[in-house]
Amino acid sequence: MIPITIIMVTKNEALNIAHSLPPLTQNFDEVIVVDSNSSDDTVAIAQKHKAKVHNFTWNGKYPKKRQWVLDTIKTKHDWVFMIDADEIITPYFINELRSILWDVDGYFIKSEIVWDHKHLKYGMKNNKLCLFKKAAFYYPIVDDLDLTCMGEIEGHYQPVPKNKNETIGSIKNAILHHDLKNNWHDRHIKYAQWEIAMNKRNAWPLDPIFKRELIKDFIRTNILRPYIILIYGLIIKGGVLDGKKGMDYAIARYRYAKSIINGSKNTRKH
Repeated sequence: MIPITIIMVTKNEALNIAHSLPPLTQNFDEVIVVDSNSSDDTVAIAQKHKAKVHNFTWNGKYPKKRQWVLDTIKTKHDWVFMIDADEIITPYFINELRSILWDVDGYFIKSEIVWDHKHLKYGMKNNKLCLFKKAAFYYPIVDDLDLTCMGEIEGHYQPVPKNKNETIGSIKNAILHHDLKNNWHDRHIKYAQWEIAMNKRNAWPLDPIFKRELIKDFIRTNILRPYIILIYGLIIKGGVLDGKKGMDYAIARYRYAKSIINGSKNTRKH
């Protein structure tokens, strides 16, 4: 078993965790599910697969859910892997974890999306710092407590190092982002609202990688953002090679970016 503590935060994720939990409990030494009073079978399924279950009720303040876990729940291992309920590990990913040197303090992990039942091997991938030494990183406080579109969970930003000496690497093999609830568009309407407000307030924490921070700072409110995203996904990252569904996903990312730029324009007018 891999000596890492898996931490999965959930709320009404029964459909997803029935698929994502089994390979985790089969390969990792400790799996913890932190659930927010789910009304479905999330907890029962987690217990069935021998995960340790903790309940979380948000008090409307910081720390939000992931940082609360780091602050509150005792883990068996120093290394934690923050994984979402709709993310599924692969054998290639597991094999790489078994062979890496663990000579840094944290790792970025890529995820490839399953879009309309098709695994997209090209195009844009999510890339998150979600595998790290528990004592080395934390989720910063940002000015978003009044934004109901994000709620109890930290937004789309990375945990930051506790000191400047922390080192970060990357895992080459991706995991899968496969949301069986099929609510990508609904979720991203809320994410866009949150991003627009974060841009207005200039509330973003610095990315732990300087190059990434420069790119994000350049693109967040740039009117060319939707077109950059489209060209990057379809051409530079080869999304066209995934056929029609790859193109559909790239267009969805374009529209998401477009909604943020349009929303930011409207906000500046008022």
